[in-house]
Amino acid sequence: MTAPGVPAALATAQQALADQSLSRMLGTRLVAFGRGGAVVELDIRPDISDHRGAVHDGIVAYAADTAITFAGAAALGPDVVTSGLTVDYLAPALGRTLRATGTVLRAEGRRAACRCELHAVAEDGNAILVAVAQGTIMAQAAKPVPQPRTGRRGPTVREVLTERRRTGGNDDGNTVALVIEGGGMRGIVSAAMAAAIEEEGYLDAVDLIVGTSAGAVNATAVAVGAAGPMADSYAEIFSSPEFIDVRRFVRGRPVIDGPLLVRRVDELFGFGALAGTAQAEKLVMVATDVATGRAEALTGFTDRDDLVGCLHASGLLPLLAGDPVELRGRRWLDGGIVEAVPVLTAAARGATHAIVLATRPPGTQPAYGAADVVVERYLRRLNPELAAAYRGRPHRYRETLQQVRDGWSHGLSTLCLAPRIGDPLPGRLERDQTALRAARDAASAVARTVLQELR
Repeated sequence: MTAPGVPAALATAQQALADQSLSRMLGTRLVAFGRGGAVVELDIRPDISDHRGAVHDGIVAYAADTAITFAGAAALGPDVVTSGLTVDYLAPALGRTLRATGTVLRAEGRRAACRCELHAVAEDGNAILVAVAQGTIMAQAAKPVPQPRTGRRGPTVREVLTERRRTGGNDDGNTVALVIEGGGMRGIVSAAMAAAIEEEGYLDAVDLIVGTSAGAVNATAVAVGAAGPMADSYAEIFSSPEFIDVRRFVRGRPVIDGPLLVRRVDELFGFGALAGTAQAEKLVMVATDVATGRAEALTGFTDRDDLVGCLHASGLLPLLAGDPVELRGRRWLDGGIVEAVPVLTAAARGATHAIVLATRPPGTQPAYGAADVVVERYLRRLNPELAAAYRGRPHRYRETLQQVRDGWSHGLSTLCLAPRIGDPLPGRLERDQTALRAARDAASAVARTVLQELR
């Protein structure tokens, strides 16, 4: 029987939580549930805290996962599982209560992209944000299909690509995304890989093209059929001091001239003409909303100026490329702050499989040096969540790339194209043409080797 004053849906969800032995042991409470959101709480006690009295990080992650799972269940139905979760820790969880608030950012098909904010509530009721998390929740099939003894979760992306190449059709019920990392001038790596995919004849098998930062530029080049020329342009055109000049920083000017760069790629490759076309419907650019600190998918490009503006927003490196871009009534920064490898966005847009173009070898991650400390301080002035996301970027990157290499990330079957250890890797402000060309050639060779194995 439902307790007086408690909605039936909340009571049912509370019973589901109570049925979990770990939740009973921790005393986890579900205090809100419905409309794509959920709030869970647990008391901060010595047995779940460290020597400072702060909740153990693993318990914080558990609370985030629980809130996100119930939020996803509110949107998708009760039979759900977590297929991916990342947590950024901002401050020690000290106080009386740990409160995790999960919300659904986007739900489509059987997947929901979710976010969670975790607060430590003090005795006086003041709440401090101690962690943020993002995750993907996946609804189980209504009638589970018996799995082969190998435990596979349906056709792999390799199998889908091979079959699509054989039949020449994409009507198999799957959605294949091409997911492209950025990295400033290191984008020459993902551009060269995209060019190899184009030349090997696999682009027809792609239903969705998702890019972050320089990866958004490369994604647009793929959409207009100019991946090869785009890969060449990094070394031959955009290495010029006209576009990148560190000496400008001393004069208080942006090192990267973003507006000029996006105008030039539009002039060279006709990106703006893509707006309003059927091909543009495949294109997704990822940028970071300054106000919320969240990665957002930019789609539905209305005209040339809107599309070029979205390119600028997706690739605006904080400090290096100037102030945030004002676009569509909001302020934007580089998508890589939150989602350098936009697999989660691809999943949220309905992808089931992904070819992921990475610009670093698996097992590696971005460095975090003195310059990054300066960037973090700048981002903290704009929004503390931006600073937290930037601080957690190296760990999040390594974790995502490891999942991608292992073939399964955020509910997607993945095929990873990435440089090998020892391959030449340019920096994000690289201007040495020889170094850029070497990186391009090495990336192209890696991509061709992997793609030829699919035949």
